[in-house]
Amino acid sequence: MQLLIKGIITGFIIVLPGMSGGTLLLLLGVYEKLVRDLSRLRLLPWLPFILGGAGGILLSGVLFSWLLGAYTNVVSAFLLGSILASVRAVLGRDFRLNTQRIVLVLIGGTLGFLLASEPMGIVEDAMRPGVMQLLVGGALACTTMMLPGVPGSSILIMMGIYDDMFQALADLDWVVLLFFALGAVLGVFGLSNALDKIYARHKAALSWLFAGMIIGSARMLIPVSLANPVLLLAVAAAGFALVWWWGGR
Repeated sequence: MQLLIKGIITGFIIVLPGMSGGTLLLLLGVYEKLVRDLSRLRLLPWLPFILGGAGGILLSGVLFSWLLGAYTNVVSAFLLGSILASVRAVLGRDFRLNTQRIVLVLIGGTLGFLLASEPMGIVEDAMRPGVMQLLVGGALACTTMMLPGVPGSSILIMMGIYDDMFQALADLDWVVLLFFALGAVLGVFGLSNALDKIYARHKAALSWLFAGMIIGSARMLIPVSLANPVLLLAVAAAGFALVWWWGGR
């Protein structure tokens, strides 16, 4: 029962930009054992956690898809604050600048800006992501999500399919969800070990590059309408404060 509840909590929270799945798993006390068992393909003991996670993601996706459709600008402002604050979790406590870090942030920011799509909103069926986009997005998001301090959902924002996945969850579009899940499975078992080693060896440089990409890709979260700037600023500040506090834990 504990694993089921922890799975639901994990699934519900990790869909939010700035929320690191790896950090959450550490806080729940399951990170090391989960990674060790995944590397040895010991999946059966984790079935309740997996089912709970799937349920949490579905619940969170339906809720935020509805909110995004009904209050697009407000949700965009909240997510904008959230993803900007996630830089703290990525960089840790070392914010000292030097030439290399500035260059990495600028490169990452440029890449993030170019990769980001148009402002978020509810997508139409005709704009369904391609199979390769879903496979790559699922693999990279799920793999990076396992790294403490790295918000995997930010990958989906950079690739421009974050709101597509919310819509797929709300509509129970099994074609989109299955291809994304397949990519996630391939990522966990095919990329996690290699990415973990690369990240451990080049953590400092990759963190600043990734921080730049997060900042650059945040342009797609800028609300389309600024009709109520005080409300939007307040909501963005709330999202920023929540994730900034989370990132400092």
